[in-house]
Amino acid sequence: MPKKVRFAVDMGLLERVGERLRALGDVYWILGGAGSGKTTVCLLLSDLCSLPVYDMDAHIYGSYHGRFNLQRHPVNWAWSHSPDALAWLLDMSWEEFNLFNQAALPEYLDLLADDLEKLQPHNGILVDGGISNPGLLARLIPVRHMVGLAVNGLSSAQIWEGEPERVEMKQAVQRLPHPEAAWQRFLDFDRRLTEGILQECQACAIPLCLRDSSAEPQKTAGRVASLLGL
Repeated sequence: MPKKVRFAVDMGLLERVGERLRALGDVYWILGGAGSGKTTVCLLLSDLCSLPVYDMDAHIYGSYHGRFNLQRHPVNWAWSHSPDALAWLLDMSWEEFNLFNQAALPEYLDLLADDLEKLQPHNGILVDGGISNPGLLARLIPVRHMVGLAVNGLSSAQIWEGEPERVEMKQAVQRLPHPEAAWQRFLDFDRRLTEGILQECQACAIPLCLRDSSAEPQKTAGRVASLLGL
């Protein structure tokens, strides 16, 4: 159960990962909540600036699960080895979930650094999302290499219930005990995560790109490229 895991940021690991990332050259990060357009912007920027894209969410929910190590990544090891990883997260209170995300971040970045070291040399790389605590990330890479995205007036329910590509998540939550309560908790967590990302971006002077849902993706990508100095 979550209460048996100590959710604390490993500051030593965070510092070591920072040293590794700074030695890898330019790492650009596109931040934002679900549905903010991170992946679309990253793909457009990749074409525009000839930079590869690293999909952080795809790795966190994919390949990283087989690479978490009990000694180096105890928080994520507990998550990935739980009988039902989704239920394990949604059984938490918001306070536990928020602490989990903070403690998980250095462990994710440790595996990211492993992967980026294998890609050397490179002339820069775009990282797509995967981070809900940009304040911690700002300790490691320059804030001028980060941009936060957000869509004006778009709720978590509209994002997760109105976009066909996200239907699998609701189906997974509906298979849990007390599915309606679990779904409402999922939406609440998602809303709070998005709000926290934007608040931390503002607190750390990370540039924000706010847009309407009808904005052309190419124009948004151009604004982001300008903010990143690409």
